[in-house]
Amino acid sequence: MTLKRSFTLIEVIVVLVIIMLLTGVAVMSLRGESPAAALERNALEVEAFLARVRFLCAESGRDYVVRLYPDKKMFCAHADYNEEELQELEKDITESPASEKFVFPEDMEVFTVDEEDSPAEHDYVELFRFYPTGGAVCLNRPGIRMEELARFFDISFFSGQVICLDGDGSGEEKR
Repeated sequence: MTLKRSFTLIEVIVVLVIIMLLTGVAVMSLRGESPAAALERNALEVEAFLARVRFLCAESGRDYVVRLYPDKKMFCAHADYNEEELQELEKDITESPASEKFVFPEDMEVFTVDEEDSPAEHDYVELFRFYPTGGAVCLNRPGIRMEELARFFDISFFSGQVICLDGDGSGEEKR
């Protein structure tokens, strides 16, 4: 009598589960980051950038200015230099090692809601001003957009902490 060797039902199920898991991992890695996840990640990075600027301001004892350079899709923060100090800088302020920079990805739209300084007047828009006392002021509220999703940033006048708003900027405080 010859015994026929075959797979048990449990072995077949285990193999199918392993194949499904590997397929799921492959699909997720090939699909890339969703727009919502990319927007959330960039919003958190902006909050961390502004917290770092707030810390530098308190540490140095000087006012700090955060500017948006729309053509470069970049936030640039530096001490509030007077005209003499600006003349002493060898490079453009955006290339200076004394400034903090945050560059957005190409597929992210960066804009301001209330433009007091028009970019036509300068190549930048002044967004925030941090004070060594811990306070801050928002001069032009910035926003970031990816597809139909948007986030807006404001700042608490007394504490200098970032307020992140969803949607059209009129939503509830995130934190």
